[in-house]
Amino acid sequence: MVMSASSEPEQQRAWPTRLLGGAISVFCARPRLMLWLMLMLGCMAVGYSVSFLEFRASRTAATGSRLPLLQKLTAPAEQRGIETFGNERDVLVVVRTDAPNGVLIRTIIDQLGAQLIRDTEHFENVLARVDLAAMKQKALQFLSPEEIRRTESKLNSYDKVVREQNWKLIQADQLTASLTQQIARQQDSGHVKDVTWESTDRLASSLASWMRHSVEGDSAQGSGFRSPLPDLLTVAADQKLTDGSVAYMINDLETVGVVQVGLRIDETATGSESAALTALQKLISETRESGRWPDTTSVAVTGIPAIEHEELRGTWLDMGRAAVLAVVLLGVVLLPVFRGGRHPMLALMTLLLALCFTAGAATVLVGQLTLISSCSVIFVVGMCIDFSISFINRYLALRNELYEIPDALREVAETTGGEIQVSALTTALAFATTLLSGFPELAELGVLSGVGVLISAASVLLFLPALIAVSDAESEDIPAAISAFPERLIPWLTWRPAIQIPIAMLLLGAAAVFAMRSESGSWQPSVTYNSSLIDLLDPTAESVVAERILETAGTETVLHAVSVADSWEEAVQRRDELLRLPSVARVSDAASKLPDPPDPQVRALLQRVQQRAAGIPRTFPQLPQADFQAAGRQAEILYGICRESDHPLARSAAASLDQFLTDLTTLTGQQAEAAIGSWNTMVARWLLLEYAEIASANRFDAVGLEDLPIELHGRYLQIDADGRQKWALRVYPEKNIWDRESLEQFIGDLRSVDPLVAGEPVEMLDSVGRLHLRSAETGMYALAVISLMLLFTFLRRGQKLMTILPPVGVAGFIGYTLFQRTGVVQPWLVVSICLALAGFLAAVLDYRNLRDTLLTLVPAFGGGIVLLGVMAVCGFEFNPMNLIALPMVFAIGVDNGIYLVRDCRNQIADEVQEYAPSQESLSSSLITSLTSIAVFGSLMISSHQGLFSMGVLLTIGVLSSLAVSLTLMPSLMVLVARHQPALMAPVHIIRSELSEDSAGRETADEETKNKRQAA
Repeated sequence: MVMSASSEPEQQRAWPTRLLGGAISVFCARPRLMLWLMLMLGCMAVGYSVSFLEFRASRTAATGSRLPLLQKLTAPAEQRGIETFGNERDVLVVVRTDAPNGVLIRTIIDQLGAQLIRDTEHFENVLARVDLAAMKQKALQFLSPEEIRRTESKLNSYDKVVREQNWKLIQADQLTASLTQQIARQQDSGHVKDVTWESTDRLASSLASWMRHSVEGDSAQGSGFRSPLPDLLTVAADQKLTDGSVAYMINDLETVGVVQVGLRIDETATGSESAALTALQKLISETRESGRWPDTTSVAVTGIPAIEHEELRGTWLDMGRAAVLAVVLLGVVLLPVFRGGRHPMLALMTLLLALCFTAGAATVLVGQLTLISSCSVIFVVGMCIDFSISFINRYLALRNELYEIPDALREVAETTGGEIQVSALTTALAFATTLLSGFPELAELGVLSGVGVLISAASVLLFLPALIAVSDAESEDIPAAISAFPERLIPWLTWRPAIQIPIAMLLLGAAAVFAMRSESGSWQPSVTYNSSLIDLLDPTAESVVAERILETAGTETVLHAVSVADSWEEAVQRRDELLRLPSVARVSDAASKLPDPPDPQVRALLQRVQQRAAGIPRTFPQLPQADFQAAGRQAEILYGICRESDHPLARSAAASLDQFLTDLTTLTGQQAEAAIGSWNTMVARWLLLEYAEIASANRFDAVGLEDLPIELHGRYLQIDADGRQKWALRVYPEKNIWDRESLEQFIGDLRSVDPLVAGEPVEMLDSVGRLHLRSAETGMYALAVISLMLLFTFLRRGQKLMTILPPVGVAGFIGYTLFQRTGVVQPWLVVSICLALAGFLAAVLDYRNLRDTLLTLVPAFGGGIVLLGVMAVCGFEFNPMNLIALPMVFAIGVDNGIYLVRDCRNQIADEVQEYAPSQESLSSSLITSLTSIAVFGSLMISSHQGLFSMGVLLTIGVLSSLAVSLTLMPSLMVLVARHQPALMAPVHIIRSELSEDSAGRETADEETKNKRQAA
């Protein structure tokens, strides 16, 4: 915010402005010395920041700020799971093929896993595959007694095929006919069981998938086969361990495989994480070249570290391009306005110096920047350009009044410079209220933005005058002051206030209708808040694409929570509790790999089942010739039955059978016979493998820690030197928890079981998931600070402290009393009390200045309403990035209000007959708004959706505030000027009876004072 120049006499100016004017006079006497000093300090700041300033990708981890106050106010909660198992360092290497090809995926995983294990400098805890040899021999112990009996029952039914060698029963036509008869019998009885429809859908899906891949020519590898029969071991997928002696993380369709790898990060070394990710990408490229993978195979890296690293790298590229565009747009705006390039270049040089000092201050205060806190650069750019334009514009106006350079600079320092001081202090205090948010990175953003604004003001007041003194010393060309607003349009702004004000209020009301909606008897903003961090990213980024693949593949996912138990018994119990939660899809752990030892009765049952499976012939049977025509006829009959049913599984089966029959008709007779024959062979092979799996589980001694695969120890189990155990459980969500509502439900359910649950989802919820609530609170505190500062500025000298200090003291006392009684303080209550008391005192003592304070806020509030209405109509959402830009929109709106209110007050003081907004104030509002749009609008070229949305919101917000300033404010000011009862200056009481001596002395003193002023 920048206030326009004051017209108050020099003797009424405050001492800070007079002190600033004196300092500027001294500096401008030796401008080159001042320039060298500032440039030297700027270079030192840049060197210091280059050496020590770090960039941290994480937006949710606890801050490592060097600012003690920031550490105290935003102390992070304990994250036991992450501290124990290093979950935050995991990345996922995603291998994807266009068509199911488990053989190729396993080959690639083996190649990558071997390379990753060898590179111990960058990677640790590599989980590519798991050796299950010891576990498979005890696999039957994972079955409950009920599951054992169910398995034995299935063996009874499958023995008709395997033991009696009646393989015709599992051919396509026989299985289809059998299901058709079973459905018909159940229909006659009045109800078809769900399990029957499940079997039908499984068979139809198996036939359709196999035939589709047969048509595409890749069925020979077996990658398109899905069993039409129920598994013999009906246990959870992560316990079943049916992938031979080695298990891989591959989805059921065998199109996506995953390798988990932990990044080895040296906390004391800068860029350690970046180096590890770069090494991983290089390793993938080298392995691809040596392995000669098909071009249709993609290998990408995702995971929170990879996503944030790629986001940070892309964001800096976007901001670099945006900076170039902003400079071009600023040139387009400022060159015509200043009628040349000299003074705009001085403003840009001042901006560069301010950025150098801000970088040095950031290094000292916080030591590291994140994506959110680095947005302070955008705010500093906007405010510094604003300050510079106001300073230069006032200087040029004085130069055109034939002021000499030193006199003009001093006068600008004591008028516009004083307003810059107040504006910078107000804005900095408003930003400082983010310390109360409790969100580390929002607090960092506020601190850096506030310090950056103060540095910008100091640069404009100290460096810019020296630049002007040097550049204009030998130049006789003095451009005219800014006159960007056409003078012929000014009368139209105050043409008919009685008509214009209702129309403007009607339009604001319409925007408010769009901006708010009624929900459950209360009014809520129509613009929703989207906390999904992945929606902020570039959708074409490799890590984002890989994460989207994982979401649909049903394998490992980026977002999962971590719960840590102190014993095996606690881990098993907690696993059962977690799996009962509706928002939990599955739990991955090592504790469930250690079942209770079976009792003698169960062990006998297990041995009987194992021996029964071990007694089958080992040779592969000679299968009957396939009859594709019979398979087609039976599939046609079953399709007709399924199509007539309303059951969802029947509908699904009908669609699969329709696809199967369509593909079957596209093949020649020989091809169709070969395809059906291959399917029959795959069914027989699968059934024999099921028997072999049970037969290999021939150990019945208890499963112990020594049986756990070594690959699981570092990730799921840790044992310290004293023998104390830590068991990790990774909990995966049922729904997409990038969505805030699903995230809140997921974390709420988990905390009902384990209050100390940790992981990336927990950090997301505690930070950006509730950022909108904290931002609303912080916005209220900022509004209070701005209102009090504006009121303090407008109040007469005798009423400033009387109006501000008592409310602050009373509110502080109330807050202290409440804290002593309840131990809790509601900051919003204390702030509301303070504002209410200050407003009451101002209304009693000086209501006109209270009125002017409220009028100053009209463009900010009115522009905010218009902004919300436009966003609601256009379907825009708030998100963690554009939400933090709202204070800047508010500050620019207040800035426009100050221009117009100050202009009105100055005209009232000059006793004008009829108020009309001056061209200077309108031009200042217009130019600062256009420069802000040039700076902020350049963000819309970003591929990062968060920066793009920030650019959109800031552009709309600035235009909204400008529209309110030009349509509503001038008419309001006309009414204020018409009904102003007296001058704004304080009333002086002069005694009527004075002696001649006293009068003579006063006259002499007045003449002496005037002579001194003239001198």
